[in-house]
Amino acid sequence: MKIVERTEGSRHMSGQLSKTLHGSSTPLDTSYRPSILSAEKRKSLFNFFVQITDPLLPEMNGYLQSELAVGPLLLDVHCTIKSINNLLACFLREKLYIKTEDMSEGACLNFLKKVYNAILPFIANLLCLPTYNVDSQTQETLTLLARELLASVRHLLDIEYEVIENDLTRLWFIMLSCLAFGHSYKDAPNACSLTSQILGLGCQLVKLYSELRQVKSTIFALCKATRLLIAHDNGGEAELNYDSLGLCKISLPHASYAKAVEMLFCSHEFKLAIRNDIYSTPEGQASECIQHLTADLSESMEWMKTTCSLADEEVFGESNANSSMHVFDLQVELFGRGLSEIYVLVLDSLNVTAGNSSIVGRTMKDLMAVIRPYMSILVGTESESVTAFISSVTGRSSDVRLAGNIQDMLRFVVSTHWVLVFFSRMYMSCRSLYRQAVSLMPPDVSRKMSVVMGDPFTAYSARDWMDKTDWADGGYFSWILQPSASLPVIIQSVSDIYLQGDIADCCSLIYVLLTMALQRLVDLNRQIKSLEYLQQRNDNTVQFKLLDDGGSSLYSKRSRKWGKHIAIFKQEATDLTEFLMSYLSLLGNEQLPFNSSNAATCVDTCNQALHGSDKWVFGVSSVNEKSLPAAIWWIICQNIDIWSPHASKKKLKMFIKHVILTSLPSMTKGCTQVERHLTNEAHFLDRISVHQISAELLADSVLYEHKFVRRHLASRFCNLLEKSILPLFGDVKLNMSPRWKEGLSALENTYVVSGRKSSTCDDLARGKPPSNLLSEMPADICREAISVKFTDCQSLLRLFCWMPKGCINSKSFSLYVTCTLNLERLVIDHLLECGDPFFSHKQYELLRLLVACRRALKCSIMAYCEEKVRTTQSALIPVLSEDVHSVLWLSRSLSVVLRLQETLSEDKDCEAADMIFSLMDHTSYVFLTLSKYQCPSAVSIIAEKPEQLNSDVTQEQSSVNESVSCLDTTNDIESWKSVLLIAESLKEQAQDLIISLKDALCSEKLSDEIDVDWNRLSSMVSCFSGFMWGLASALDHSNATDRDYKAKLLRWKCEVISKISHCINAFADFICFTFHKLFVKDDLQQQYCWNILEHLSVAGNFIKSDDCDSSLVGDSWQVTVNKHSSQSENATSIAGILSKLDSYECPPLIKERLQSFLDGDHPKAAVFIRQLLIAASAIVKLNLQTKCTPSLSSLVPSFTGISEVLLLKLADGIEVPKPFSFVWLDGVLKYLQELGSHFPITNPTLTRNLFSNILELHLKALGKCISLQGKEATLASHDKELSTTTLHIHIGSASLSHPYYLDEFKARLRMSFRSLIRKPSELHLLSAIQTIERALVGVYEGCPIFYEIITGNVDGGKVSSTVAAGIDCLDLVLEYISGRKRLSVVKKNIQSLVAALFNIVLHLQSPLIFYQVAMVSERYNAPDPGAVILMCVEVLARVSGKHALFQMDSWHVAQSLHIPAALFQDFDQLRISQDPASSNSLLNSDNQDCNTLGGMNCCTVDLKFSVELYTACCQLLYTILKHHKRESERCISLLQESERVLLHCLEMVDVDLPVRKGYFSLGVPEGVKCACSFRRIYEELRQQKDVFGQHCFKFLSNYISVYSGNGPLKTGIRREIDEALRPGVYALIDSCSADDLQYLHSVFGEGPCRNTLANLQHDYKLNFQYEGKV
Repeated sequence: MKIVERTEGSRHMSGQLSKTLHGSSTPLDTSYRPSILSAEKRKSLFNFFVQITDPLLPEMNGYLQSELAVGPLLLDVHCTIKSINNLLACFLREKLYIKTEDMSEGACLNFLKKVYNAILPFIANLLCLPTYNVDSQTQETLTLLARELLASVRHLLDIEYEVIENDLTRLWFIMLSCLAFGHSYKDAPNACSLTSQILGLGCQLVKLYSELRQVKSTIFALCKATRLLIAHDNGGEAELNYDSLGLCKISLPHASYAKAVEMLFCSHEFKLAIRNDIYSTPEGQASECIQHLTADLSESMEWMKTTCSLADEEVFGESNANSSMHVFDLQVELFGRGLSEIYVLVLDSLNVTAGNSSIVGRTMKDLMAVIRPYMSILVGTESESVTAFISSVTGRSSDVRLAGNIQDMLRFVVSTHWVLVFFSRMYMSCRSLYRQAVSLMPPDVSRKMSVVMGDPFTAYSARDWMDKTDWADGGYFSWILQPSASLPVIIQSVSDIYLQGDIADCCSLIYVLLTMALQRLVDLNRQIKSLEYLQQRNDNTVQFKLLDDGGSSLYSKRSRKWGKHIAIFKQEATDLTEFLMSYLSLLGNEQLPFNSSNAATCVDTCNQALHGSDKWVFGVSSVNEKSLPAAIWWIICQNIDIWSPHASKKKLKMFIKHVILTSLPSMTKGCTQVERHLTNEAHFLDRISVHQISAELLADSVLYEHKFVRRHLASRFCNLLEKSILPLFGDVKLNMSPRWKEGLSALENTYVVSGRKSSTCDDLARGKPPSNLLSEMPADICREAISVKFTDCQSLLRLFCWMPKGCINSKSFSLYVTCTLNLERLVIDHLLECGDPFFSHKQYELLRLLVACRRALKCSIMAYCEEKVRTTQSALIPVLSEDVHSVLWLSRSLSVVLRLQETLSEDKDCEAADMIFSLMDHTSYVFLTLSKYQCPSAVSIIAEKPEQLNSDVTQEQSSVNESVSCLDTTNDIESWKSVLLIAESLKEQAQDLIISLKDALCSEKLSDEIDVDWNRLSSMVSCFSGFMWGLASALDHSNATDRDYKAKLLRWKCEVISKISHCINAFADFICFTFHKLFVKDDLQQQYCWNILEHLSVAGNFIKSDDCDSSLVGDSWQVTVNKHSSQSENATSIAGILSKLDSYECPPLIKERLQSFLDGDHPKAAVFIRQLLIAASAIVKLNLQTKCTPSLSSLVPSFTGISEVLLLKLADGIEVPKPFSFVWLDGVLKYLQELGSHFPITNPTLTRNLFSNILELHLKALGKCISLQGKEATLASHDKELSTTTLHIHIGSASLSHPYYLDEFKARLRMSFRSLIRKPSELHLLSAIQTIERALVGVYEGCPIFYEIITGNVDGGKVSSTVAAGIDCLDLVLEYISGRKRLSVVKKNIQSLVAALFNIVLHLQSPLIFYQVAMVSERYNAPDPGAVILMCVEVLARVSGKHALFQMDSWHVAQSLHIPAALFQDFDQLRISQDPASSNSLLNSDNQDCNTLGGMNCCTVDLKFSVELYTACCQLLYTILKHHKRESERCISLLQESERVLLHCLEMVDVDLPVRKGYFSLGVPEGVKCACSFRRIYEELRQQKDVFGQHCFKFLSNYISVYSGNGPLKTGIRREIDEALRPGVYALIDSCSADDLQYLHSVFGEGPCRNTLANLQHDYKLNFQYEGKV
């Protein structure tokens, strides 16, 4: 047969038809595609469709009559069915049938029904084919056939739902059978696609009948079809049988049917469709839905009894002796798994309101009337209630029917647990729904209805309930039977039968019982709290009121009665909680067992734990043995506040242990993805795992609000940490007090020999390191095992960073820090031992674990200190403040570890460098935190003036006794000692280091190959720079004028003040010494180095006390130049140094060495430079409070010079810098930021040149960043706006491959620039404005020949990076400059600055600005023109918005109004992709090939940038209209032109026309965003109605014309865009007079424009116009 030829012939139907004839059978998206065919054309095409399809139907009937069988004929069948399916797809796409326009008197519909009636029986016969002994190719063919047939059904439903008539039950039965059929062939290649096709068809049916308000019809038809899976043909009309539905008996395995029901009923999408549709049911139909459910439930109960009783008499399906038992198993599973899921879903989804609550309550009573007879047997007090209950439902008795057959007896018990699942779920849902209805009823009705349920809380208010003296809680099952057995008794009875031994087959029952227990606990908690309140209220009455003997006796009796009830309720709650917590054991063992004697078993266990449990799909019926742990863990973690008050201390600790353990990555399959999968809305996921639940719980601050978590978390954590390191380091107690002297002694004795690490360090508790079990395993096994355990340890340490501040107290903090420091000692001990190549992998794991320890230590110290300072005045840090050796450990351990980097293998050198860099930063921040939070009083002592204190001693001595009584001077002194001990210890280490380097650095010349222990130097500098930054930060925030601090100071000797000054000087000299020796040329090194070394003394004093003035100044930062004029004359002060910095001769630097750092060479040296600059910035900052840095005269010129060299090298470089360069160069910016903050205290006349030079340096560096960012470059103000409203568009970027480092560097640059302009003098600000103006104009100072703005070449205009940086800096000036005098400086120059911005836009405007061009690295020298234009437009909008500060000339306003039209005039001619070199073909050529030319790749339109530029242009227009009304009214024609061009852009949204093929168009979300910005123009015109009112009808006319299809594209405006524009359009109508609207009505004449105007006026009056009504 010529099926292919027949299919080819159908291609002539339409241009779009041929696209789908050989496509996939997936559902078609027919939304928003109105039919463009006339009725006659549709009729002709329908007839053509009939002629093509009609011959295929007899072929299908022929296949059926020839008894379809497995064989080659199936290929021909598949070809025929696929042809029919493709024809239906074309039919649907072209909308050839529209019921409302059908003039065939039902002929078309009848033909569609004919097709449907041919397809459905074919599916039924296909399902009757044998499923056993079928090869894989035949399985694939059968599944393809079923998929194509179901796809045809979906197409027919989309065309016209009436084709199925009242055949819903048969259709659902076919779908369930197809699912079972697919499960039988689950290994076939297309089985998954068949399942998704069926699930999609199910969702389609539910949504279809929901729109028809008949969702209950399809749901209960599904229930009937489920019951039909187990049916017997007895010939009765009331009986379910196949013949009545025209179906043949389909013989599939019972397990496949059960799996099919599970797959459909537990599908997340399917349940969500039913839930949404039931919830959207009108409230008046809620009771009707319950009535249908009641009727269907009655049928299900009758079905259970009838079918079970006939199971032995009629056996079908599987022909073996146990078939009847299999049928019974299937039936109860369908009953408990399938029908219960649908019934409960309906009840839980119903929308109960105050309007329908009464009738819902009445219908719920009818529903309970069906359930009560059965459940009353279960909840009765009889001992055999469970077995009697099962017999009443199934009609079977386990002791009679199955006597003597133990195996069948056990299977019967397992199967019947589904009956318990069904009734338990039904009762819980009915109970919740009934309570919800009662709570919404009128008071009288609700009290009457609540009596039936035995619930005293729902219907009564608190006052009514307290006044009652006689009430009783009937128990959980009081709605069923009164009195009834308690829930713990029922659970115990069920457990004795079903939950003994293996529980794999009763997982759903376990989950349901746990849910019931939680539901009861909610009630018990409320009752216990209420009764405790009543009892307390009663006791207070007895205690505080004078009562006679009779009244006292009555109250005492009440109290005893309430106490008895409370005890009963608490006991029940305890029993339920014990049952709930008993299943924590399912979550697994505490740790992975490691046994050195059986390494293979160890790894097997490790791998098994890695796989963990399966994810749970949030369905009760889908809970199985693997997903049960996730399901139980979910309900436990979601209801901590419910069960925790009744849990024992042991269970609470066990819970915390399991939370931590299950959050470890070793419990999941993806152990490398630790935190990536977390979500804040886990209950909206379709599946979840135990690990996800625990990880999310630990990240939730609510967890730490529970008292038991705060109490036990620290001990559990340390216990688990000890167990996790057991296989790594042996049995070690981490909570022991650290032996710092032993540890430091061991560090001093470490050495490195021939690249091999050896250690003489001692263990925590023994004289030798503990032997770990992993070292005894084979290499391949050990590598895998230690990776798992190391990852677990790191995950445990991450908890430090998750914990909120308030959950750490002194006791837990001491435990955390002790464990962390002891673990650090262990790690370093073993790190020094790993010298063999065999241990190289472990060495990296140890180093990674050490970084995690130091990070955890930093975070815990920060959290504790911040909380301690907030709540108390003392901030003594436990452990670290108690022993100076702990602080020595931090610095010396860092130094020892960094020296190990040289011995690591080169293949992982980059990874090791990153870890060491992190370790260094974490340690520095630890010192910062210690010095910052050690004691606010100690910091304030430093900030006082000793001279002033000495003069005040006499007059304040009398007040000391009064003041000291309220001050904790002991803690203050101890805090001060801790601060001083840190400084002294760091000074001694610096002293030792500089003495050891004396001969090496001062007696010999450095070779070209840098051979210095950079890591050791970096570690030393990072430690004391952190200390100094903490001290400076504390000085900033201390209140030096508080007289209470003076009283404290009187109790301490003032010589300690000089010690801190000596330490700071020691650090400063160390910095200057190492800097000059390493980075200054040899001829100037020697003298300076020896000058510094002269300060060294044999006694070990690093700095002579005579060389430094120990006095400290406490002047505020807020000072004027005149106030510090004397200081400026002092050459040793920072102000004096800056004033004379131009006259200083900067030492000649080794620039080639610095250049190599930027090229990526010597990263360790680059890190050292970063640390030096950060330390220098701290010294500069401290100079604002102290005069103890005599080295400033050398330090400031040197580091200013190196900063200039490095930034200029970065800016002038051609290649893209290494990402790491942006990391270590932030030290330069930190230094310049602090240096810039000193300019306000200098003489501006003397420092003007230096100020300008530093500004130009910032401009060049900022311009380099802008060039590297490409189109991603934006202003700082733009970034702030996008932080709240971001359009998520994924677009290819031509910017740097590591944007995070670049963005951070650029942000640092802006911070540094802000420090220069935040509060400058007028002269400094004028220099800044002039520098920015020169940059915007594109000329250098003194060099007007070179012009950096270019226009008119093939690639469009270009500007230099300095020009782009000038725009960014101007934006910062406009944002941060304040003060009358400073603003006047900006005002005088604003006109020229604005003119420069217009000049830039004029030179760069081109259609090419919208394209994203991926360029090669050498093309990064110039900024992206589009990004530069966007920045210009945004700055112009900012200037126009500050009209009160900055005036704009009339021609500036005119240019601003013209910019949008100039930029977007050719926007509709942009192609999707284009070769940027061929600019002439950009707008005109039909060639769509994108070739790569030169060093420039083909470019595409940047959608994100286009939207941002459009939005900025709209903002510019409405800002100009708001603040420059009169000037704008004079240029109304320019405004109309820009409005017209921008409106035409909105016509390009989602355009799919043949003539627009290859051209760019906006997406709907982007178009809506643009429309929201555009309508602000219309709204602003209305706001300025007095000025623009006479012109508004012109804008309205333009909108109506485009909307009606008269725009350039003739497509009109899309509905979504029009909805976004409507508020603005209504504003225009409101601004138009009646004469204007009449004029438009006349001008438009007959046609769509006049109709549009009339509709707009109608909608305006309906939705917008204010008529004075309230």
